[in-house]
Amino acid sequence: MAKSSSDKKYRTDYFLKKIIIQLFIFSQITLFISCSQKRDRKVEHAFYYWRSSFSLSSDDFEYLKELEVNKLYIRFFDVDWNQNSNSAVPVGDVSIETDSLGSIEIVPVVFITNRSLENINNSLIQDLASKIYRKITGKIGMFSNPDYREIQLDCDWTASTKDKYFNLIKYIEKLAATEKICLSATIRLHQIKYYRLTGVPPVKRGMLMFYNMTPVSDFRTKNSIYDEGAAKKYLINFNKYPLPLDVALPAFSWGVLFRRNNIIALINDLNKEQISKDSDFKQLDVIRYMAQKDKFFDGQFIKKYDILRLEIITPEITKGAAELIASKIENSNLTVAIYHLNKELEKNYGTKDIQDCYSAFH
Repeated sequence: MAKSSSDKKYRTDYFLKKIIIQLFIFSQITLFISCSQKRDRKVEHAFYYWRSSFSLSSDDFEYLKELEVNKLYIRFFDVDWNQNSNSAVPVGDVSIETDSLGSIEIVPVVFITNRSLENINNSLIQDLASKIYRKITGKIGMFSNPDYREIQLDCDWTASTKDKYFNLIKYIEKLAATEKICLSATIRLHQIKYYRLTGVPPVKRGMLMFYNMTPVSDFRTKNSIYDEGAAKKYLINFNKYPLPLDVALPAFSWGVLFRRNNIIALINDLNKEQISKDSDFKQLDVIRYMAQKDKFFDGQFIKKYDILRLEIITPEITKGAAELIASKIENSNLTVAIYHLNKELEKNYGTKDIQDCYSAFH
């Protein structure tokens, strides 16, 4: 007997409903698994401290307590190339004003310029490692009962300097191992996308610096600190990168000073109010201002016709950066660090703003 059209319609509707129900159940299971994975992830809250004097007020401690921050990455000093002595030398030591941090872990950070690696002789790498490690331990000794388990090296190395840099890491790691101190290294986006070319540093963990994505020295750049479009072009090979990654997010602003289209200085923590109320600057567009006379501005000598490009990071931008990169980090435990702790950040970022950034990774 031939089936009626109504019977066929009934069977079609039945199968469609069945498929829809199965798809709904599958989506709910997927969502449940995804949420479960997020709940299982351990996220440690941290800040970078990148100033010449390490000093925390009672308000700073309260701010950190509210955010459940238990780790501070403190820049101890830089290593740069000195042409006069023809050697790589420590410069810009931090002075320790606050020596007691309670239960907050200290991570010393040493910034190493790439030109130091370009110029240093291979035979002097081991000696440099010893000097760096001794200086770190000397600084650590200025704290009372420090919680200290990690050293971080910060260097934007290249394919041509990777061998020297990786050897430097190995020498420092060998010295630190006697005190059961591990090493981590900062990682830039291009060093993940092109990791086969740039290499992977021989450390326990990498700290992805999720900012400074476009050339600050290019006069045409709009915001070198964070550019979402540029970031998306580099979100490649995260599933292949062999190091577990932590993440540093931007929460700072600065002014980039140009003279005849060439960069000459950075003015840190500059905000729009500071420059807008100064009648010696003429606004050219949304982000650029021209000096109308020779003058000192925020400790920097500026000549007439110099151009100051204002690069601002807001809480919304920081949160957007967190949400963009969170899905690319696959390890089940990580540290999320905000760069960097100062009065300007505490004025512009409420605790909820920072908490939202941390929460993006949970």
